[in-house]
Amino acid sequence: MELVVRRIDALSVLVGILAANRAVQAQLPVARLDSVFPAGGRLGTTVEITATGAELDDVQRLHFSQAGIEATPVGERGANRFAVTVSNSVPVGNYEVRVVGRFGISNPRIFAVGDLPEVLDPTTNSSPATALGVSLGTVINGQATAARSDYFRVSLRTGQRVLVECAAAELDSKMDSTLRLYTPDGRELESKRRGGILDYTAATVGDVMVRVYDTLNRGGSEFGYRLTISDRPHIDWAVPAATEPGTNRAMTLFGRNLPGGSPVGARKIEGKLLEKLEVRVNSDAADGSPDRLPVDARPGSAAMAVDGFAYRLSSTNGVSNPVWLSRGGLPPLTEVEPNNRPEEAQAISLPVELAAEFEGAQDSDWYSFSAKQGESWVIEIISQRTGHPTDPSIHLVRRTKGPAGVEEWADAGESYDSDAGFGTIDFKTATGDPRLRFEAREDGDYRLLVRDQSGSAGGGFARPYQLIVRRPTPDFRLATLPLTPPHPNKDSKEIKVWTSFLRQGGVLPIRVMAFRRDGMDEDILISAEGLPPGVTSAGARLAGADGRSTLLLLQADETVKSWSGPIRIVGKAATKAGELVHSARPATVTWGVASYELEGVQTRAAAEVMLSVSAVEVAPLQLILNEQKPLDAALNGRVSVPVRVVRRAEFPGDAKLKLLGHPVLGGGRELDLGKQATNAVFELDLTQLKLPVGEHWLYVETQTAFKAERSGPALKLAEAATTEVEKTAAQAKTLNEQAKVALAAATNALWLVAGKAPGSAEAGEALKPLQEAKELKARQAEIAARDFDAAEKAKAAAQEKVKLYAKRDYTDTFYSMPILLRVTPVKPGSAPTATP
Repeated sequence: MELVVRRIDALSVLVGILAANRAVQAQLPVARLDSVFPAGGRLGTTVEITATGAELDDVQRLHFSQAGIEATPVGERGANRFAVTVSNSVPVGNYEVRVVGRFGISNPRIFAVGDLPEVLDPTTNSSPATALGVSLGTVINGQATAARSDYFRVSLRTGQRVLVECAAAELDSKMDSTLRLYTPDGRELESKRRGGILDYTAATVGDVMVRVYDTLNRGGSEFGYRLTISDRPHIDWAVPAATEPGTNRAMTLFGRNLPGGSPVGARKIEGKLLEKLEVRVNSDAADGSPDRLPVDARPGSAAMAVDGFAYRLSSTNGVSNPVWLSRGGLPPLTEVEPNNRPEEAQAISLPVELAAEFEGAQDSDWYSFSAKQGESWVIEIISQRTGHPTDPSIHLVRRTKGPAGVEEWADAGESYDSDAGFGTIDFKTATGDPRLRFEAREDGDYRLLVRDQSGSAGGGFARPYQLIVRRPTPDFRLATLPLTPPHPNKDSKEIKVWTSFLRQGGVLPIRVMAFRRDGMDEDILISAEGLPPGVTSAGARLAGADGRSTLLLLQADETVKSWSGPIRIVGKAATKAGELVHSARPATVTWGVASYELEGVQTRAAAEVMLSVSAVEVAPLQLILNEQKPLDAALNGRVSVPVRVVRRAEFPGDAKLKLLGHPVLGGGRELDLGKQATNAVFELDLTQLKLPVGEHWLYVETQTAFKAERSGPALKLAEAATTEVEKTAAQAKTLNEQAKVALAAATNALWLVAGKAPGSAEAGEALKPLQEAKELKARQAEIAARDFDAAEKAKAAAQEKVKLYAKRDYTDTFYSMPILLRVTPVKPGSAPTATP
């Protein structure tokens, strides 16, 4: 019987994951991580966390973006619980955690590392009477519950300034928090909606009550939070918000509870007094790569074109929140007020990087400079991209003389917004930060007006900006984002969270995008570094000024081994000034949405470019172009592009192949592929196609319906396990029936003797062993019945697992590796030719 129970324990963990996986999948499964709880831990401690999501089968481990954070599985397999130990060597900050399982490595979620004591929300504190008492300087890890509030109680001293901060969006949580602060008798002291912090200075000694809930009364595992009640420092902004490399820059922090800080006169933020503190910041100490962006500061899509890092202030009361600091190339100057009128324009010398701030709704900042004839300059503002609620504009005027010799100022250019030119729904590159390029027609004086079009007074909030005037310096930055397969419904507005999971024999597309700067029009050659054995890439190219987005295609051959880890995607460009080399900055969609027309899609910078490869999960379809051999054709010739199709699943219908890879192909040259066809050929007439002379990488794409196991290897294991469990269940059934028969026989024997001589001493002696025998058979029958019930449940769970991995309908998109087509010039007097 113990054998049955052990097998039951091993299979019972399946039940919890079945419900989430019953629905038919549109695409093949890829691991998705929705949340980890708690979403952080304290330095030098171990915390038990639970990971939730979809397609998290056979989770093996957790991957952290920061060394010094280690995880060990806890409990039954499939529970997705881990003991996470945070080393004292880890800097305070926000890092990423991913789950590694059967279907690859998941998208990232934030795991925060703090230096304050931490507790878990007990979930029983839903009223002031049951509020959880905590000490000042505590982090509470909780999850919002629908239509419910969490209450916490803390004692303060007179004059003590306490900051109540609810981290939610910073943790990739869906929670939109509301904070309220009460006296013990229920009088409200402070409130804050839609995130932010409560700033309260205690008038008397005693307790205060903190209430936290989701603004829209939502809740669940996706609505986690970390509530900090402390007097630790908080930075609202820094001046200048930029540093040049290789320096120890003096900087002024503005905020609350800054150790050694001094009051900032009448300057307030939401009615709260501010402090300022002089510090020195070394940008080179922030991280090891200028192409890496700080997850701590959560830069969005458009911000991935800006170089920067996150800075935190350490103090005896704890480490502050992070603030974004840009990396520049010059020592930044600061704005000098008053400069609100043209005649008060602040004089600057070019080139310049200047830190300034919009103060008030009608603030206009003027700057003046001189330029010589023929000089070209680029004027750029950095503000909205780094998270500030601004919408800057720039207006340039040039001093001239009118007909009567009267001094006049003529328009020389203006700019209101910028667009990198390759934005998508899930990677928006348009920004309100303007950029203007101008060339001086003659020696002269200029004035530059910088304004905030949002017209917001700011409520005391910082609205800093960085003004950059530089000579055109062609350059680029790269971003990369996993490519979600196109939805089978062409009208769908759904956006999914996706990751890079490569099956054996498959081809994986990774989207690579280029922010081109200052007219950079050279080709950018893309390559992948750090690929595991068995995974190859032919590279990609972003051609010319219009080359803004491309697909980097990776392939796993039959020798590949299962692997998950970081890789590098590198772009190189040969320019007149020398070779430019940059690593791609990874991005991730934070949450999927059912309709991007109804919900905003949020995308942020990620810490690493991650790839997962499976040696056991096999791609259902493989497309091979010309056996991966290059093709040559003359500009006036014809070329045949053969496609070989390898099928590893059931394809009930025809499909369409699309030949892509160059803008002249538009949405792709299409070719019908029969449901049983294993070969097809694209015939290209280069005279009509207008492919230019040169080298072109072409590839094939198809979206098709098919039937396949959710996981072939897992299905075989599940079927084998089911066979064993069914045998065990049959044995348990037999033993149960035998135990019932034995119990009935023992009962009948007892009653037979008891009925012959009731009440006699002889009958009593005869009944005693029969009674004991009946009790023994009853215990055996009870055990047999319990084991039979458990065996039936185990059999049902095993059968459900077979269903979980069994064949189902899918619609997915498949790619070929690219082939090189070399187009040569037409030879004089030559006729059109065909290349077989």
